[in-house]
Amino acid sequence: MFKNYLKTAIRQLIRSRLFSTLNILGLAAGFCGSIMIFLWVQDELSFDRQNPQPEDVFRLNVNFSDGTAATTTAGMAPFLHQTLAQVKQFVRFLSGNPLTISYGEKRFIEKRVWYADSNFQQLFNFPLVKGDQGHVLRDPNELLITESAAKRYFGDKDPLGQRLSILGSSDVVVTGVLKDLPENSHIQFDFLMPISKMDGSDLQNNPWNNFIYYNYLRLDHTTASNPAAIAGLEKTIDAIYKKDGDPRITPTFNLQRLTDIHLGEHYIMDVPGGGSLQYVRIFSIVAFFILLIACINFMNLSTALSSRRAKEVGLRKTIGAMRWQLVAQFLGEAVLLALVALVLGLALVWLLMPLFNELTGKHFSIQALGGSRIMLLLGIAIVSGLLSGSYPALVLSQFQPVKVLKGLKVLQPGKAYFRNGLVVLQFTIAIALMVGTLVVYRQLRFIRDRDMGFDKSNLLYVRIPQLDSANMERGARQIDAALTGEPGIVSHTVVGDLPTYLVDGDTDLKWPGKPAGDQTVFPMLGSDENTLDVFGIHLLKGRTFSRAYGNDSASILVNETALQTMHMNPATAVGQRLEYDGVVYTIIGIVKDFNIKPVQFHVDPLLLLYHFSHGYDYVVVKTAPGAMKQAIGTLRKQFAMVYPQAVFDYGFVDKDLDALYASEQRMGELFNVFSVLAIFISCLGLFGLSAYTTQRRIKEIGVRKVLGASVQGIVRLLAGEFLIPVALATLIAFPLAAWGMDKWLHAFAYRIGLEWWFFAVSGGLALLVALFTVSYQSFQAARSNPVKALRTE
Repeated sequence: MFKNYLKTAIRQLIRSRLFSTLNILGLAAGFCGSIMIFLWVQDELSFDRQNPQPEDVFRLNVNFSDGTAATTTAGMAPFLHQTLAQVKQFVRFLSGNPLTISYGEKRFIEKRVWYADSNFQQLFNFPLVKGDQGHVLRDPNELLITESAAKRYFGDKDPLGQRLSILGSSDVVVTGVLKDLPENSHIQFDFLMPISKMDGSDLQNNPWNNFIYYNYLRLDHTTASNPAAIAGLEKTIDAIYKKDGDPRITPTFNLQRLTDIHLGEHYIMDVPGGGSLQYVRIFSIVAFFILLIACINFMNLSTALSSRRAKEVGLRKTIGAMRWQLVAQFLGEAVLLALVALVLGLALVWLLMPLFNELTGKHFSIQALGGSRIMLLLGIAIVSGLLSGSYPALVLSQFQPVKVLKGLKVLQPGKAYFRNGLVVLQFTIAIALMVGTLVVYRQLRFIRDRDMGFDKSNLLYVRIPQLDSANMERGARQIDAALTGEPGIVSHTVVGDLPTYLVDGDTDLKWPGKPAGDQTVFPMLGSDENTLDVFGIHLLKGRTFSRAYGNDSASILVNETALQTMHMNPATAVGQRLEYDGVVYTIIGIVKDFNIKPVQFHVDPLLLLYHFSHGYDYVVVKTAPGAMKQAIGTLRKQFAMVYPQAVFDYGFVDKDLDALYASEQRMGELFNVFSVLAIFISCLGLFGLSAYTTQRRIKEIGVRKVLGASVQGIVRLLAGEFLIPVALATLIAFPLAAWGMDKWLHAFAYRIGLEWWFFAVSGGLALLVALFTVSYQSFQAARSNPVKALRTE
């Protein structure tokens, strides 16, 4: 019996080649898109789960009045471990500044340098491939290095015992080689040094201040698995800091589970590269919709083709076939088609994987689908086949053989309503995705082109090597002075940081009338007399720094948001006194607000100080249009004269700003690709359905032509049958898309509004695509010779 069913299925596939191809291709495209999204979602959800007992590990974050930071102080974790029974283990990490590291003639700028406690492997699965696991990071001059970094410096030589030179610091010895960190770890580094190598003042003399350390705690499992216990522990930590911490501030603390960090809320000072739980949910829904649309196509075409097999069903029933046998036959055919589509979908995944990796910035492989995932996909294919084939199987099996063999009509008109309902559903999904595509594109373009409050074009910078402050000041000033009058250079400045993602700040600012307990963090930017000119920052009132006034080290510039935070009147703010770290400053000017963080964040209150504390990290150059190459050469030459042993580490401000939105840009491109795929699958099904309907009505068309109907009239008749469901889908899709995209846009502090043309373009495009898809078949049928259609009558 099975052999007979298989033969019948193959014959049916051959007999209806066009519709079988459309069925398999649509389902294969659905599987391909869904599998790719599944790989991405699975990777996002897997972050940090490779670590030992990750559900018991938490990061300690600090809450200030104007935001939450992912970093706390150096003394928090050790003190909590000593005083709280719930804290079983701890480890601290510190993300370091870029270092110039050399080995012989090889010299590189290393930007992924971190510091950690020696027990970091108790909480994180960063296995050693070389070295003694029990004796690493014990000495301040030890160093752990990843395999790829070791290859870069030492080639095939054994890295253990090799000595590396750090510009401005003592040499370090490689005592261990770590396996390259997994991509699904939120912590990423190439070099790991003992945290004791850093300034000991934070670790010993100032353990309750300087919130720059990542503190991780392992809690006992009972506490870690109880939300109420975690909330109680947070209150206990708050009380501990209030009793033993810095009396000038009263922050609160929260515990963030390790496995929630990557997709959780992104805080101040958080590690870069975080994901978005919102995007994971969105793409999971998109994957479901893509597969649903593909299944709808399958069901629609299978149902439409059922009348062709009515006589076959009638004959089988006449010779004794039971209904359950017919149901099994047609469900089996549907599952067979689904399995063929799955195989083709996997082949498409393998073929498109390099493009998908480039699009996502990740490294997937088809091997990731091995084992249990393949079984899951097989299960999905079988269920999809059963669901897609269930309706036609049940409809076909209930035909009455007497009516079928007499040639009577066996399908009721109501069945068309079901098919049209499915068309409405799939185009509702496709149109909603089209609206989403336009909104995402416009929002990302708004981010890219939005006025940041300063001019980011033609800005070139070089990073000053991290040496002692006197050396950095001397070198930065020497380079800055040498650039004066050089061709192609319009202006230049020395700053403590770049205003692209400024996160460092302090709460220890005093002003007249400051409320008790105010813990607003004020970012601070070291500047000079040329900073406003180079960046094109607008001075609203007062003056900027100037050597004409002698030493401006006690002067300060503030932005509009800082005045609002301090409740100062802009008309009288210039001349007001502020106190920071025991020094009294005078406000000499007010600058217009400008973004110092991505546009997901509101503008922060900002203070610009004259070369404030280590404020010599960058020399920034404003070049003439078209003179960038010449300016790079000049800057490189002057840098080499001052720092002959250092690597020329330069960059462009506009490129750095673009990099801040790389994740959003990737998500936008992914959304566009899968939206187009959903529309393609919908049109594929519509094409097949219109082709079938046209064939079914070929005699009717012949009669109409004989009676004088025009080609245009016939095209309108046939096309209208499908355009009405598509038009109805637009009306349903619009409010759904508006609701979903409004929620997505609210994640941005600065965002576009939902404009009417987003919906008009999406609905109009859907109608045009559907019209073109249907009209092609209708036009072919309308032009056919009616004699051929009616010759058997």
